[in-house]
This record gives sequence, structure tokens and C-alpha cells, in this order.
Amino acid sequence: MKLRGFTLIELLISFTIVVLLVTGAAQLTIHSVFVKRRSDIAVRSAELASAKLEYLKALPFESEKLAEGFSVDRLQDSPGSEHYQIKWQILEVSSHLKRIEIECTSESCQKKGVRLVLFYSREMGF
Repeated sequence: MKLRGFTLIELLISFTIVVLLVTGAAQLTIHSVFVKRRSDIAVRSAELASAKLEYLKALPFESEKLAEGFSVDRLQDSPGSEHYQIKWQILEVSSHLKRIEIECTSESCQKKGVRLVLFYSREMGF
């Protein structure tokens, strides 16, 4: 009577293949979570910078908040979430033109940020 079944070698080979597949899937999952987090930070930075730009654009040209200078704000979306830093600089190019530059970065990932520039004209109103 001959027994049919798996040998130890066949079991070891199949186990090794399964471990390699699971390890590859785990690495792929970890990488995709990391990439998603970075893209979420980039999108949120763009939203915050755009919101600040729209706020400054809505102010009258003569507003004190549009005086020449450099400012920094630190924001947190919600408790326990990411911290963001918004820097903006206003330069008076001429008596009728201001240059507003806004940069928004996450404090945990400062290499990836968003920079927006607006030239604000007194005559045009934007």
C-alpha cells in the first residue's frame, strides 16, 4: 500500500512561496499608505494656501493686513491631526501693485509644500 501525500520538501517550498507573497503584499500596502499620507498632506497644504490667498485677495488694497511684511501662522486641522505652517510675504512692487507670496507646508513633511504667488493690482481689484 502506497501512501499519497506531500513530502517535507514540497511543504517547505510551498510555505516559502506563501511567505514571499505575503511579505510582498505587506510591503506594497505599507508603501501605498505612505504615498496616500503624503498626497493627503499635499492636497491639504494646497487648500490652506488657497484659502489664505482668497482671504487676502478679498481685503481692500489699503488694508493694514496687506501692509508690506512677512507673517507666519501655525494651524492644526483637528486635535491629533497634522500641523501646518503658512508663511506669507507681501511686497509693495509699486504704489498700485503688491506681490503676495504664500507657502504652506506640513511640519512633519517640510520638503513637500505649496507656494502660491499673486500680484494684486489696485486698479483691477485683484
